[in-house]
Amino acid sequence: CDSLALLNGRGTISNGNEPNRSNTNNNGNTCNDGNSGSYHSDESIDQITVTAGDIISGTPVPTGDFIVEGGRAYVTVKLWCWGSGASDTADIYLTQDASSPDWQLLNSITCPGGGAQTIVQAFDVPKGTDQSIRVNFRYNGSPSTCSNGSYDDHDDLIFTVKEDLNATPPPTPVPTLPPTPMPTNKAPSGPQTASYDLAFGAPKCTVGSSCDSGALLNGRGSITPVEPNQPNTLNSCTDGSSGSYHEDESIDKIVVSRASGGLDDLTEGDVVTISATVWCWNTGSNDRI
Repeated sequence: CDSLALLNGRGTISNGNEPNRSNTNNNGNTCNDGNSGSYHSDESIDQITVTAGDIISGTPVPTGDFIVEGGRAYVTVKLWCWGSGASDTADIYLTQDASSPDWQLLNSITCPGGGAQTIVQAFDVPKGTDQSIRVNFRYNGSPSTCSNGSYDDHDDLIFTVKEDLNATPPPTPVPTLPPTPMPTNKAPSGPQTASYDLAFGAPKCTVGSSCDSGALLNGRGSITPVEPNQPNTLNSCTDGSSGSYHEDESIDKIVVSRASGGLDDLTEGDVVTISATVWCWNTGSNDRI
């Protein structure tokens, strides 16, 4: 679970207004950030990530699997530390229930240096579906879930944990006879190209092994060439119309296909691959999907 740019900055500091500040859980003690100083000169929390895995000999080692009850995970925090960093400390807390937080201190870590710094902390994952990390980043002071310094930043990251079925096995189902399969000689339908569905307001495919939007999404809004049947969204989300075609951003094609390949039709429970062909502006570093 990665906050990406959602926590970047602090309060209303110059050049670094934090989006949706203060980004602390409304179900707990909402904690206001300090607004003194300026962005990337003074203190800020810029990103929090929680990953399944552990820290071995000081090195984070991800498992590539789900964050699971009873397993191990680690939190990575990207900070901006003032001066040498020696006066700045991040208090890292965990709660197993984001709906009613009971913050447990994992560690208090002093900035290892000034400027952009990254700290990590491993922890045992407790029981609970929606858990949360809180980082309380303070100038001097003592450990707190909500310090009140004018240079202090506080951010939460709520993440979902997978249940450990080995610890809490599901009840044994009542045996039932399987339904008699219906004989069929129907061959797979193969790859499908979408057509515009007026009722949905978006491209739609019939049954097949994959669904390709073709040219139905090419372009954006009313920039020339105009995107057919814009905006091609279920909830009528209007596209921006600034810029030029294939100079500025656009989604040109979407394809959904079976991850395992083959020509069998897409079926409930299949794992699929979603491929999006996009046009990115300039170097692409400012564009997100």
